[in-house]
Amino acid sequence: MGGLIRIVLVFAFAGGAYAALQSNVAPAATARATASGNTSTPAGTTRIAVSVPATATVPPRPTPAVFALTMSDADLTKAAAGSFPQTVNGVTVREPNVSVENAGVRLTATAQIFFGTTQFVMTATPVVTAGRITVRVDTATLAGFTLSDSTRASIADTVQGTIATLIPSNVKVTTVSFAPGKLTVLGTQP
Repeated sequence: MGGLIRIVLVFAFAGGAYAALQSNVAPAATARATASGNTSTPAGTTRIAVSVPATATVPPRPTPAVFALTMSDADLTKAAAGSFPQTVNGVTVREPNVSVENAGVRLTATAQIFFGTTQFVMTATPVVTAGRITVRVDTATLAGFTLSDSTRASIADTVQGTIATLIPSNVKVTTVSFAPGKLTVLGTQP
């Protein structure tokens, strides 16, 4: 008799589980059938409920802000004035005047040398390197004589330091463009 009770209990448990599954499947299946416009189910068909996890919403990635800085000759001259007067190899340079040309930047200044004053002239090209502006000194002359490479490198460092104060450190520079009287720096900022 104990064996018969076990069999009945197994069938009762299986029947209850089947009924529970059908009650969970039926609303989803009915909703799918109704949504598709088909409310009839062919005889002998079994419906299986598939649980699909909800898709996680990914927060939108912040869009970097566009950074744009346009400087006139007057703006650049004012920025350069903060780095002058400056003495390099015994020559004191003061009163800078910056002008933007089609291919780069030209800086002229008064240079005090042992026998009087003369003109210091430098042409440079700001370029983008790894998201930063670096300065390439193309020419640097004092009284018409070309200055040494070490002096030009020192001048380039000074000019680069001046530019660095104008552009926030978190800006990734993408382009630098020149037009007579105007220098434009574009980039992105997080």
